[in-house]
Amino acid sequence: MSAIKFQSLMSLLVIMGLAFSAHAQTPSGSTVQYDPVHPVPPSAPGSVDVLPGMPPVQNQGGVTYVSGGVGVDERQALRSAASDFNLHLLFAGPAGAYLAKIEVIVTDDRGVKVLDAFSNGPYFMAKLQPGRYRVSVDDGTGRPQVRQVSVPARGAASASFFWSKAPS
Repeated sequence: MSAIKFQSLMSLLVIMGLAFSAHAQTPSGSTVQYDPVHPVPPSAPGSVDVLPGMPPVQNQGGVTYVSGGVGVDERQALRSAASDFNLHLLFAGPAGAYLAKIEVIVTDDRGVKVLDAFSNGPYFMAKLQPGRYRVSVDDGTGRPQVRQVSVPARGAASASFFWSKAPS
């Protein structure tokens, strides 16, 4: 038998073996189809939640948001996912120290609250309908800050919030 025919035969046997390897024998001798069990359905390809270190994406009233950025892996994952969100917020304290546990309240131009959440890190990103919004943030020390943002139909709006010194 020539080497090419032998390789072809071996390739065919390997393929057949793979095709039938998904079957298993039960103690009674009958075969059953192997069906892997996943505790959670796998994510869609390209989904942001498959990025290593990605914090959980949340949803509130139709607004998708994510926060975090504590640690290098989280920061890199959030940066990779940034194009999926059109509002980007950053929180920092004295000497540029990143802050977490910041309350974020977003209201639309009619004064309707569209989001009320806490940021689990210095980065907070949300996916909003295009329009004008009031973003109110509070670091829990009684020194809230407010910014007006215009979320575009394409691209993103961003705002940074800095607390310059500890409360007196």
